[in-house]
Amino acid sequence: MAKFLTEEWIKLYSEEWNKNEKLKNDLKSFSAKIKYYIQDSNQPPVFIEVKNGEVVNYGLADDSKYDFEMWATLDNWKILATGQMGPKAAMLTKKLNFKGSMIKAMKYMSPFEESLRMMGKIPTEW
Repeated sequence: MAKFLTEEWIKLYSEEWNKNEKLKNDLKSFSAKIKYYIQDSNQPPVFIEVKNGEVVNYGLADDSKYDFEMWATLDNWKILATGQMGPKAAMLTKKLNFKGSMIKAMKYMSPFEESLRMMGKIPTEW
């Protein structure tokens, strides 16, 4: 069990992502660096780098440029990961904050939603 959005957790998440053939196939023409963090927390942010649908790099985020950033309170991340609220509803109600190309995000909304639901598959210490 890994603490949510730590370096250990993002490694497990990346492994889960790369096992998901449907997700990788739906994102085969998608490449981006995505940063995740907990709002109002001193915990350092983490990232994944996706190339043609597959996670090729992950770890602690630095000050470099990211194509997308997502952040929420720990409670709201938990609501998302456990499926109590979907990603679209979370974004519309500002429970999940997002920075990046909305056009690109909308184009890949279904796999984006899948990637967030997949967070619930990681054994997580909240």
